[in-house]
Amino acid sequence: MGTDRPADAPVIIAGGGPVGSSLAIDLALRGVPSIVLERREKGKPFLLRTNMTNVRSMEHFRRWGMADALRRNDPVPDDIQRDVSFVTRLNGHLLLNLPRTYEWSEPLPFASEVAEWAPNEGIEKTMWERVEQLPLIDYRFENEVRTFTQDDDGVSVEVARADGTTYELRGDYLVVSDGSRGNLRRVLNVRHEGRTLAKSLSWHFRSKQLKEVWSAGPVVSMVYIYNEDRGSDLITPQGPDTWQYFAGPAPEGVDGDDWEQVKQLIFKAVGQEIDVEPLSGGAFGENSLLAPRLDYGRVMLAGDAAHMVSPQGGFGMNSGIGDAADLGWKLAALVQGWGGPMLIPSYSIDRREAVRFIQLGSEANHALGAIELVRPGIEEDGPAGDAVREAVKTDILERKLVQFKRMGGQLGYRYSSSPVIVRDGTEQPPPAFADYTPSAAPGNRAPHLWLADGSSLYDHLGLGFTLLDLGDCDTSDLLKHAERRGIPLQVFTPVDEDREALRALYERDAALVRSDHHVVWRGDELPADVEHLLDVITGHASWSSR
Repeated sequence: MGTDRPADAPVIIAGGGPVGSSLAIDLALRGVPSIVLERREKGKPFLLRTNMTNVRSMEHFRRWGMADALRRNDPVPDDIQRDVSFVTRLNGHLLLNLPRTYEWSEPLPFASEVAEWAPNEGIEKTMWERVEQLPLIDYRFENEVRTFTQDDDGVSVEVARADGTTYELRGDYLVVSDGSRGNLRRVLNVRHEGRTLAKSLSWHFRSKQLKEVWSAGPVVSMVYIYNEDRGSDLITPQGPDTWQYFAGPAPEGVDGDDWEQVKQLIFKAVGQEIDVEPLSGGAFGENSLLAPRLDYGRVMLAGDAAHMVSPQGGFGMNSGIGDAADLGWKLAALVQGWGGPMLIPSYSIDRREAVRFIQLGSEANHALGAIELVRPGIEEDGPAGDAVREAVKTDILERKLVQFKRMGGQLGYRYSSSPVIVRDGTEQPPPAFADYTPSAAPGNRAPHLWLADGSSLYDHLGLGFTLLDLGDCDTSDLLKHAERRGIPLQVFTPVDEDREALRALYERDAALVRSDHHVVWRGDELPADVEHLLDVITGHASWSSR
């Protein structure tokens, strides 16, 4: 491949699923063009196991202008309650129903958004609609990256069309987001490190009868099926008369790729035979894997190409959205000329720390399966069975529900090892996966507040850096130096009635927050050498260089 041709786009993205699309959207909103290469046909979403866009991802969706659109695009019918239930079989006994587990009618005080329970069909529809609104994104369906080479000036990419013909593209950077089974990671000779937690199976299928025979409590967003016949099964609605069946681990002797065997498992979970039509599915490994690094020269890994997370907790896609949020502003800074050489290495450092924290929490969730909770007699009718089911219900409440307490995993990860933040010496306890405690120490997600005018604090953060002025700081020198260097930086001074509450959250008179909501510096007054502060947060100098 030649290297003397100009770049076709600053950033080429191999893989246009949720992670690749998110990155392209983030870049476009910053004025950076990209080319997205996706092997699927237009309008053919993956029928994945993804169902939950969590609170943190929805905060990014909000700033990308598509949070409300996702709510509108949810294909799950309104007559399905956004609850979690535990049953023996769908036509058996109800063990426990948790109302409105996946429905939020009131805003959270500590977040700018609430989570949205919607299958991948709705997620990708929302992203593709947003992509079409942004002319800086050149999204090419039925185009797949075959291989690439890189040099000091950029990356050359070989692309195959659906008809087998190939062509070459040139970009300044390449982001590989082609999934866990993509081939491009192998071009870099990168192997994931970690372990397989279970061999499981997942199938999407169509059934008009399933809702009719569901008698163990209401028809809900997620139902866990506990009985002595099978440790645990999971069924979730994906749209009108469309469902997903999950068994993890898969029963011994069952081939997860064999629909006829899986169909019998579904019948057992339901409690009777029903009409079922397979749509897609098969066996897969529940993996907890992470690449040794995510940056390789001008090539970066993102999403499942970079890491895999146990599905117990719903962090798979959401971890990839976090990659896009971290990488987007850093690539834009380099393309626009105000970013320094530490930005790309910092992507690896930041995201590996966050993903490993999430992996450990998800692994803990995985360790407690139904096999530890199911007891003999769980399906018996009468008082004896009632007593067993009550005991299992108590076990679920005491031991299993930690899986649904994951706000710390969503909001509490931090970039404490990042070279592009300025530490202030604050001693912090280890982050907790279940519960979230806001902290404004550099590296953390900026504490959120709903302001007196009803807006979110995050709505006032710019596309670069925003200085929260909570104590009448003299910001003129900082703004002057940032403007001279082309660094996007603005000042937000809240009204008096908001300032006191924010001062209590941030514990300083000023804090510098970047567009992905992470604090990079705080203090009671700006440092005398604002040039060094700008050097660190833009990747021109490490925080430890002094």
